[in-house]
Formats: sequence, structure tokens, C-alpha cells
Amino acid sequence: MTGMKRSTRALLLLGAMGALYSQAFVPGRRAVLSGGLLGALSLSESAKAADFFGIPSIPGPFEMNPNDAVVIGDAKDPKILEARKKVEALQAQAEEALAKLEKDPQADLAYMIQDFGIGELRLATNAINDIMDDKTAAATQRWQRLMIQAKYQWEIDVPFPTTKKGEERPRGEKRNDRIKESLKKYLTASKELLKFF
Repeated sequence: MTGMKRSTRALLLLGAMGALYSQAFVPGRRAVLSGGLLGALSLSESAKAADFFGIPSIPGPFEMNPNDAVVIGDAKDPKILEARKKVEALQAQAEEALAKLEKDPQADLAYMIQDFGIGELRLATNAINDIMDDKTAAATQRWQRLMIQAKYQWEIDVPFPTTKKGEERPRGEKRNDRIKESLKKYLTASKELLKFF
């Protein structure tokens, strides 16, 4: 054993301890299988873990039902209406891009990358945050962060890969999957944000 690697010895020791534990505390193979199934169930239902024991799930500190939103500013202010219009326009653009990708995986989406695009999104969503009370603003800021993160991700992946000579190559399947996923995340966050007012 002296020549055996430390990590290998640790794995053997853990395996032996597991075997002893199962013999000492588990009455039979059926119990082991039951325990394994329960473990798998708890892992697959991790998002509903609190409900599993009859305890209602508690929303996180930045989660809120939009119906409980408290708007303290003027939602009809031209600045706010313009901010909402900007968010809706970007949402429509994301929906259009997703539809294009579904139809043609090599669709050119370079038009979605604009100078200061994320900055404009941030300004529009900041205006929306500003008309909310503190608790509601924490919830809208969460959706704002998710929108910005998703937009940043698709802006990385949308351009066609290029060779060292500057020649464009088709986007790969994994790259397209990332774009679709970030567009879907963006749309979810955008729609949730707009429910607040």
C-alpha cells in the first residue's frame, strides 16, 4: 500500500466504510434500493424540497409575486412609458431572433449587437426600478440582472466564429444551443419584469 496514491487509498477507505455502514445499519437490499430511490427523488425535486415535507416553499429575498408589487412612482410618466417601450422592443427582438434560429441555425443575428445596447437596457430597467418601493425594487432588480446577464451571453455567442485569417465559419450546434438558451432566459426575465406595472 505504500506505493499506492493517496487519492486511491482514500477512495478504498471510503468504500470500505460505506460497506461497513450498510451492513451495520441497513437491514437489507430493499432498504438500500428504497433509500437510493428516495435520494434520487429528493435530488430531482430539489426545487420543491420544502414542499416535500408539507412545508410551503418560501420565496427568496429577491422574489415577489408581481401582484404584490408596490409602485410609489408615476407609472404614466413619459420617461417610464419610454422605458417600458424599450423593454418591450428588446423583448420582441429576442422573440424574433429565437424564431429565426429555429428556422435557420445559421441566421445572421449580428444586428442584435449594438453599441451601448446593454447600457440602454440598464437605463430602461433602472427607470422601472426607481418607481418601486424598496421590496418591489429588489424583485425587479433581480429580473433586470437576469436580463442583462442573458443579453451579455448571447452577444458573446451570436457572431460567427472566425479563423485567424478572419474568415467566418458556421456556428456550431452547442453555440446555437447557448444562444437559444440565453434568449429564452432573457424572454422569461423580461416578461416577468413587465408584470410589475
